[in-house]
Amino acid sequence: MSDIIVPGFKSSELIHQLNVVFTAFTEDERQNLVKQVNGVFQFVIINDKKQQEVFTIDCKKNGTVLRGKGDIKADTILNIADQDFIDLAEGRLNGQKAYMSGKLKVKGQIMLAMKLDNVFKSIKQDKAKL
Repeated sequence: MSDIIVPGFKSSELIHQLNVVFTAFTEDERQNLVKQVNGVFQFVIINDKKQQEVFTIDCKKNGTVLRGKGDIKADTILNIADQDFIDLAEGRLNGQKAYMSGKLKVKGQIMLAMKLDNVFKSIKQDKAKL
């Protein structure tokens, strides 16, 4: 089992899947993602037991995913509930509506959060290949 998958956090399975996709990228695909997004996202995810877990997605230097903060300074920090993260990543929750309703709290470069669609598309494209 991956060190990214955390029991009690369904979103961690999705983040693990993102890590698998990033790892399988060719160097050109990785550089293309970094060029498109150019940012580091830190997700603070809260499950229904009010436990908190942090995941970092680096789309600025390496195109990597890790559990925790790591040594990379986040450009954007997003606080979101576990299920809301899944809904957002799978396109069932609109990011702007989530932000306006308070389901998603953003610190840092809020406009960078708009580029999350490019990151989440990586997962959707990988599922389409299966």
